Amino acid sequence: MNNLKAAIVGTGAAAHFHVGAYRKCPHTEVKAVCGSNAERARAFGQEFGINHYTSLEQMLEKERPDVVTVATLEWDHESPVLKSLESGCHVLCEKIMAHTIPIGERMVAAARRSGRILGVNYNYRCVPAHGLIREELARGGFGEPALYTSNMHSYLWAHMLDLMRFFFGDPSEVTASIVDDPALRPQATPHAGRAWMYAADMLYHPSVAVSAAFRYRRPDFIATLSGSALVPYSQCFWSFALYGRKSSLTVDAATGANLAGTPGLGPLAERIRALAPCTYPQSFDHSVMAFVAALQAGAPAPVSGEDGLAAMRLEAAIAESARTGRSVDLSARA
Repeated sequence: MNNLKAAIVGTGAAAHFHVGAYRKCPHTEVKAVCGSNAERARAFGQEFGINHYTSLEQMLEKERPDVVTVATLEWDHESPVLKSLESGCHVLCEKIMAHTIPIGERMVAAARRSGRILGVNYNYRCVPAHGLIREELARGGFGEPALYTSNMHSYLWAHMLDLMRFFFGDPSEVTASIVDDPALRPQATPHAGRAWMYAADMLYHPSVAVSAAFRYRRPDFIATLSGSALVPYSQCFWSFALYGRKSSLTVDAATGANLAGTPGLGPLAERIRALAPCTYPQSFDHSVMAFVAALQAGAPAPVSGEDGLAAMRLEAAIAESARTGRSVDLSARA
């Protein structure tokens, strides 16, 4: 098998994790990095012993990568994703896929035109404990779900929306409320020198509080997600509980050192406690390796561009419900 050539766009923390993860993949070689800041791109290239560029077009032309990770700031995803797809590269884009729905739609359309695979790095799907929960749901170990509740820090809002979809699929209806203070919204990474850009129909990082109640119909149950920037981030990424007609599970205070949190209730809790802790960096290893394995097997992306777009549309429905004070029927938009 020929080596898969990978390139990175972006020089931040996520980009560092992607390089480490690619280097754990068989028959895969990281060739280059591209960044908008010449000094940081040079330092990144020297750190990992790879070529560095400030021109995406030049990197794509000279390196001819098979796969490109796009790990820039969220509102800078559009150009590198589209240009990489148009150049014949597969793309793994950091979440959220785009900061507006029209941009996300263009990305998905570009992937279809090019015949390349567009994946989105919702890395917490690959936490081993979450895989066990999904398997238990699929085999009926919980019975029909009755109630799922999740509370989280703002940074994890987009991830936990995706994790809900990973566990249960798409809901039929959402009713949401938001208490907003823009000054409280988490800031962009300090060295970026730019404030966050939020589209009117996207929440992404809640400030004071958001609560969304989702109605599922087949089977008929309710899921609720609540997030705030006031949740103590270092002590609790998220907590959640799943109550089914046969069994239940609680997961308390997941952290960067142990993304499985502290499990309780029901027989699955014991199996989760027996797992080795999965750390924040390790979740990138798992997700990038799963994406590369899919490419090498000719299989679909574990988290597709369509998944990324569906998560964005769910965010938009939450914002719409909070703005109008009405429930939003999602089944008509599927």
